[in-house]
Amino acid sequence: MSPKDQRQAPRADSLNLSFFCVDEDGNVTHQGMGRTLNISTAGILLETSEQIPQGKTVDMEIAMENEIINASGTIIHSTKHEDGTFHTGIHFTLLSDEAKNTLSAYI
Repeated sequence: MSPKDQRQAPRADSLNLSFFCVDEDGNVTHQGMGRTLNISTAGILLETSEQIPQGKTVDMEIAMENEIINASGTIIHSTKHEDGTFHTGIHFTLLSDEAKNTLSAYI
């Protein structure tokens, strides 16, 4: 990590994924595709064509080379960029030990 980088976990570059936003009853309210801008064992920075509201719960399927891992997380922030895409920070709240191991090996 560089002196200015305050992240607590190392990041890996872009991956593709599908996501599903769920409400408090577990019903899917939004779904879509995106790509990661970076990922760590703590969370993911996702680029999408639509904004996902802060505080929403997101279930994700993340393709990493020949493997797909499942994760759930909470939207921490979402920012619109000049090109019209949204960069959304997601903190993982559910990531199995197997998924953590796969992710750690990828990073």
